[in-house]
Amino acid sequence: MDHQAVRTRFAPSPSGQLHVGNLRTALFNWLLARHHRGAFVLRIEDSDAARSDAERIERLQGDLEWLGLGWDVGPGVDSPVAWQQSRRTDLHAEAAGRLRHMDAAYYCFCSTERLAALRERQKKAGHPPRYDGCCAGLDPVRSAERVAAGESAVLRLRMPAEGSLRFIDAVRGEQSFQAADLDDPIIQRADGSAAFLFANALDDALMGITHVLRGEDHLSNTPRQIVLLERLGQSVPVYGHLSLVVDDQGAPLSKRRGAPGVGTLRDEGVEPAAIANYLARLGNPAPADGLEPLDTLAADFDVTRLSRRPVRFDRRQLDYWQSLAMAAAPVARLRPALRVDCVPGDRVAAFIRLVQPNLRRADELNDWALRLFSRQSVLNGALEARLRPSGAAFFETLAGLLESAATADWKPLRAELEAATGRRGGALMKPLRQALTGLDHGPALGDIIHLMPADIRRLRLQQAAAIAAPGADTDA
Repeated sequence: MDHQAVRTRFAPSPSGQLHVGNLRTALFNWLLARHHRGAFVLRIEDSDAARSDAERIERLQGDLEWLGLGWDVGPGVDSPVAWQQSRRTDLHAEAAGRLRHMDAAYYCFCSTERLAALRERQKKAGHPPRYDGCCAGLDPVRSAERVAAGESAVLRLRMPAEGSLRFIDAVRGEQSFQAADLDDPIIQRADGSAAFLFANALDDALMGITHVLRGEDHLSNTPRQIVLLERLGQSVPVYGHLSLVVDDQGAPLSKRRGAPGVGTLRDEGVEPAAIANYLARLGNPAPADGLEPLDTLAADFDVTRLSRRPVRFDRRQLDYWQSLAMAAAPVARLRPALRVDCVPGDRVAAFIRLVQPNLRRADELNDWALRLFSRQSVLNGALEARLRPSGAAFFETLAGLLESAATADWKPLRAELEAATGRRGGALMKPLRQALTGLDHGPALGDIIHLMPADIRRLRLQQAAAIAAPGADTDA
């Protein structure tokens, strides 16, 4: 494959924030372009003026930029007519006129009532709904006169009447459609605007798109678009239809069904690297398991490996990649999220490095800071009840040993604690961790003890001892 010739695109409608399903489509197109050192085009299909505005377009751009999916052609890189579908209406009208003049398209005057009744009859007969070609045989000259006189009509593409239409899908291999099963699609609405199927394919051709990766729900559009482009003498891109991303009920992700949007995930503190690494592997068995930069994901990208079966969006998997992204984030990038001032300045970097493998979001630094450096209590009623069986003497002994500990080396210190308390393993470590941090999990306990100020360690263990003392208030 000629690397320089590869040119992919992402062509969203700016009707709302990107959700993870269509973001995966954008990512795969970006990875394919970068794999072949080609170009990635961002085209905004904003012909629906009622659902498109400048703010939504800017938000969409911001989502892609935040994820690192920059474009070579699109907003800020090219003139609006090149990337904004609403500015390309003259190109669409000219192509529609050529199709009509070569009798490759015809005016259809069928009313919405007739078409609805037709679909109902077909449904009752057990047949798939399709246009019956009622207007296909009308005289084109007379049809043009009727439209010129003000009669409402759409323009339909004249599809082949027999035979089969075949193409090689980059993901699914050879595809074949019987012409008899494909009706004549509308390419121009009665108001003169281009229908999606028409504008989408024509813009791809005119913008030199060589490869189109899109959802499998567009598979049935492909033979019609191939016929359309061939009639216009345009090059046909390589199409690849991706398996759909579905929710827990097996339904395709959509905005209406509450699919998580990029903006929502960003507001929750999810890292762009986590999103990219998860989606890059969703239906794509990548060779590496670790967190990878986008360039490495692109170098390993292979369309032929992509799954043909629906793939389920699993938030737990995204959380796993989030934990890896948090652990790998530079301290300088996490530092602005620390807003409480209880961490001494000379310990901030060490503190962040210690807790970041346990972070789900950067702002959780504040909770950890309060637990490790603040004098406020970290205990609650439920935890107090779990600490009482250990007894006050246990925590008093720990406080005395940690106060006088001569080394920061955890191994000999742990041996001292075991010898003094007569406890080992979880019987020692669990209540000690709970008393110091108020949690059952976290960084290595020796590292926590080493980083915590001595007065905070003492305070925490004194509070635990008071709770566990005989006669202590047990109301919780």
